[in-house]
Amino acid sequence: MDIITLTFYLGDLFAPAIALSLALSFINLSPSSVPPLLGRRGRFWVNLGVGCLVLAGGLIFFGEDGKMATYALLVLSVGAAQWLLTRGWQTQRG
Repeated sequence: MDIITLTFYLGDLFAPAIALSLALSFINLSPSSVPPLLGRRGRFWVNLGVGCLVLAGGLIFFGEDGKMATYALLVLSVGAAQWLLTRGWQTQRG
């Protein structure tokens, strides 16, 4: 595999993590009076790291990429990381 093919493969593999990280980091879904632990860029990088680890783990575990179970785990894990980073448990209700 040459370097160009490898670059395109890795880009395709991690594209869902990049898109989900951008969406969750730059769109505030839970308004709260409590400030988040990190700024938008910090949340993006943490979410991207979690997402890339999940996608790489799914590739290693299943032996191929693109499994729906991997994508479901990607959404759950990046969502949980975002919830922790924005201190979702401290939101005011009502």
